[in-house]
Amino acid sequence: MRNTAAAAPGLPVRGFGRAVSWFRGSSIAKLGLVAGPVAVLVAGLLVGLPARQVAAQAIPTFAPLVPQGQALAEDSSLPLDVPFKVQFTRPMNEGTVAAALTITPQIDVTLLWDATGEDLSLAPDPYWQPHTLYTVDISGNATDQSGLGLAQPIYASFQSGAPTSGKITATKLVGGLAAPSTAFQVTFTRPVKLATVLLRTYLNPPTPVSITGDDPTDEASQVFTITPKKALLTSTAYQVVLNEGGTDSAGAALEPVAPLTVTTLQTPAVVKITPQEQAVVYDTNQPISVQFSVAMDQKATASALAVLANSRAVAGSISWTDDGTTMVFAPRHSFLPGSRISVRVSLAARSAGGQPLAAAVGTMFTVSAPRSRIYASGGRKIPWTGGVASSTSPWHDAELYYLSLMNCTRTGGWVTSSGSCSTQTHHTLPARAALAYNDAISNKVSRPYAKALADLGVLTHYLYGTTTHSRLAAAGFPGASWGENIASPGNPRAGGMISIEIYFQNEYWCRCGHYFNIMDPYFHRAGVGVWVSSGRTRVVVDFYG
Repeated sequence: MRNTAAAAPGLPVRGFGRAVSWFRGSSIAKLGLVAGPVAVLVAGLLVGLPARQVAAQAIPTFAPLVPQGQALAEDSSLPLDVPFKVQFTRPMNEGTVAAALTITPQIDVTLLWDATGEDLSLAPDPYWQPHTLYTVDISGNATDQSGLGLAQPIYASFQSGAPTSGKITATKLVGGLAAPSTAFQVTFTRPVKLATVLLRTYLNPPTPVSITGDDPTDEASQVFTITPKKALLTSTAYQVVLNEGGTDSAGAALEPVAPLTVTTLQTPAVVKITPQEQAVVYDTNQPISVQFSVAMDQKATASALAVLANSRAVAGSISWTDDGTTMVFAPRHSFLPGSRISVRVSLAARSAGGQPLAAAVGTMFTVSAPRSRIYASGGRKIPWTGGVASSTSPWHDAELYYLSLMNCTRTGGWVTSSGSCSTQTHHTLPARAALAYNDAISNKVSRPYAKALADLGVLTHYLYGTTTHSRLAAAGFPGASWGENIASPGNPRAGGMISIEIYFQNEYWCRCGHYFNIMDPYFHRAGVGVWVSSGRTRVVVDFYG
């Protein structure tokens, strides 16, 4: 029993080591013998100690980070094939997290951990249901790799997005029309397999095409290019169709894709060349105009024009009408009488959409010696009388006379200082049909305005805050094609009217406002007003479509 007495308080721990090693019996015996002293020792230690309440110690915990959705769409909804991400602050025990995880509504997911064991991605199998609110709960039973539990459960939610949608577009459009060399593209909001597009895409009228995706690996293609294997027909309506059905790369059903309908550009053609074939003209400065069926590429088409005088190239300037369909060539120097002028437009001409000309076109005309003529309007000559017409239109004959001079210029002539209408001109714009005299415009707009200008001794288009358009509209002419020329000649007689027209037509070099109004193809009628007040003469010409 001395061994037992040796187990008094203060005995070094190594004494137990010697006691244990002193017994060499069987293992069962060893355990029985050792247990006895330990129990006695513990009992001895507790006897006589004061009673004290025992407090439970909390298991250590840690706080997780807020769960995060990965690659959120613009509308903050999660794409159907993108995992939902949960990030922890410590490496986690994967098994406990899986057991503590609940997703509502229920869906199969694959748990993907990063190398640190802190980032968890919940990947849908195969994809989230569209437009669905999911809640993700991870209870406090989830622990880290050391056995520490979550300080509080994770409660998170996210909205799944829409099914993959697509849009079809043409790559080459000009003014809403497709070039025959155009390709088409289908752009999806999420990756789609090439096979899905190949099996469901076609053109009508039927056209062989090749289709490629923007990802050579066919893993993440979102833009597919549909290229016709031959040029499309011109002036033809095409429809590009992607049949319904099919899925995106995640296996989710595609939303229906609206078909694309486009019309291709027409092949440009020359409508008319003026002067026409075998014409004889008397203007040694004859402008040449080429009218096309569509708007043209002005640079390419200008370079395709060749003008020859007796087989020698003619230099000149080129201008275009606003709609881009008519090209006007004005020679730099006068043609010699007797010259044979040839005009040719080659296949280098292109439409604004890049289409080549259907065929090269040419013409030839002859320039004769200039001559003068008296311009006739409406089948009768307009003489100058200088008389008074009436109290309401005292200078009506001057109005008609000026109209005859203006129509000389408009129809391709040139007013001389004597009042003759010469065929020798300096035109830089093509001739137009004569303007018709309109009594209503003259009586309600032009003449009253000329009187107001003469009475006040002013020359303005904006008297009393009015405009040309507002005055015409108030008189019952509200159309969009209108213009106005005004002048203050020295007198209302023939010389005064001639001086006005010579002044206006001499703006040919810059195609400035007065000359342009006279030659404008959108005008078909005009009112003319002449008035004299206190020795002041005013002339107003209102153009209308």
